[in-house]
Amino acid sequence: MNKNHKMNNEAKMIKNHRSTSACRHLGMILLLPVWLAVFTACSEDEDIQPREVELTPIDDYTSIDEASGVIHIRNLPGSVGNTFSSGHVPVFFNLENHKIINPYDDEDILKELPDERKKSNDWDIAFTSIYNSYITINNGSMEDSPGFGGQGLGKMIVIDALFDEVEQAPSNEEFDAFMAEQAAAGWEDFPPGDKGWYFYSLDSHVMSAITGVTIVVRTADGRYAKIEMQSLYLDSPDNPTVNTPAPYFTFRYYLQSDGSRNLATRQ
Repeated sequence: MNKNHKMNNEAKMIKNHRSTSACRHLGMILLLPVWLAVFTACSEDEDIQPREVELTPIDDYTSIDEASGVIHIRNLPGSVGNTFSSGHVPVFFNLENHKIINPYDDEDILKELPDERKKSNDWDIAFTSIYNSYITINNGSMEDSPGFGGQGLGKMIVIDALFDEVEQAPSNEEFDAFMAEQAAAGWEDFPPGDKGWYFYSLDSHVMSAITGVTIVVRTADGRYAKIEMQSLYLDSPDNPTVNTPAPYFTFRYYLQSDGSRNLATRQ
């Protein structure tokens, strides 16, 4: 190989190397905005902090998150003082007024709601059965509803989703399909196949609320609401026992007052 031929080959190699390097540098320059965009997005995500919920008290058991309109109920007494053997008085609750509508005796003990009032639209959900742990609705045409024979339009469905993830009420067909199978929701898979909001241990005899379950209801007058049950034990302890006082309702809910299916609460 002569000297000129060798120099030509080296020149070609250098030229190719420079061309490759230039392409690499150009690629890095072109990709830089993408990397910056991804990095910026990640940084922005990391900067987003969960909104601190500020609750404004309404009464002894009720408060509201005014930013979202979510109502929080804590330690609301149910049919306290009764047992499995004695049975529990069904508790009837109005979502708009966030009140129990049952009468009380002179000792402030919950009494049965008169049949005539059960058929009214004064209530939306009822806490029934053992320890008031089953939730049902006010439906005048459903025999299994305490409101049977009245004008209530209530329906319900149990959804496997976090409270804030439920942004719209299901269709009428979805409500009807659920209620064709069950008319109340409580103990998960009891009866077998039923959807519920808590697990029950036959060993400890303790109820544990299921994370990621939301109950969506149509109220007696046709509006929509979503409910997250959190505990039936006084002060919502992490590890309740069979001796922890119950039932004391702790839950949160959102009622859409305009009649639409919009249940968005995420801020």
